[in-house]
Amino acid sequence: MKRRSFLQTSTVALAGTGALAQAFGSSSESSVPEYYEMRTYRLKTKEKQPLVSEYLRDAAIPAWERMGISPVGVFTEIGDNPGPSIHVLLTYSSIEQFAGARLALENDGKYLSAGKAYLDVAADAPAFVRLESSLMVAFAGMPKLELPKRGPRVLELRTYESYSEAKARRKIEMFNDGEIPIFGNVGLSPVFFGETLIGPQVPNLKYMLVTSDLESNEAGWKKFLVNDDWVKMRDLPQYADTVSKISKIYLSPTEYSRI
Repeated sequence: MKRRSFLQTSTVALAGTGALAQAFGSSSESSVPEYYEMRTYRLKTKEKQPLVSEYLRDAAIPAWERMGISPVGVFTEIGDNPGPSIHVLLTYSSIEQFAGARLALENDGKYLSAGKAYLDVAADAPAFVRLESSLMVAFAGMPKLELPKRGPRVLELRTYESYSEAKARRKIEMFNDGEIPIFGNVGLSPVFFGETLIGPQVPNLKYMLVTSDLESNEAGWKKFLVNDDWVKMRDLPQYADTVSKISKIYLSPTEYSRI
């Protein structure tokens, strides 16, 4: 993707579906990027997981789906030293849908009834420590989320921080200009790529990959790091120093997760 068109897209990222389609030079819905919200319910212990899980399964996800917010992924942490937090990925078709979601929940009687135990929790026994959230817009190189195949799967969520906005955009250009397809070629199937618009540690981007298990994830990364196309891109001067910090977590979908 050319730098000029990338910057044009970034400028209108919050302007709504029509402006986004115009920026991409097309009115096709397939070319208009989705918005993603990554929520993390920070829990003290795993004993709090059932309350939050029942709320998400029985109240929140059905309500979100009634609004057309779909798919929704719900994940718990796995791997070395997993925490008790629950991670939720929400998929929005537009920024307007994101903006109206909270009010819609507050006016949904089915949601209020099904989520009563969670919503009316006592002050001395809160459901979570804090609820963290990041709002992202999908990359032009992958404007729509791709659902993983059903069955055993491990999801890796990566966050790339940059020391400046310009360098962060350069890294997104690198993904759009050819890095994204490399993942699928080495067995690391992409789920989404998103530029963080609002959230902690900006500027940053997030993306999610899926494999059948942790061993397949490790094998895929070994192939990625020696892939000829990746090595060529990595050494291009325009992509130097685009990432200042990388963090990752491994996730397992809950039985009611749509992703």
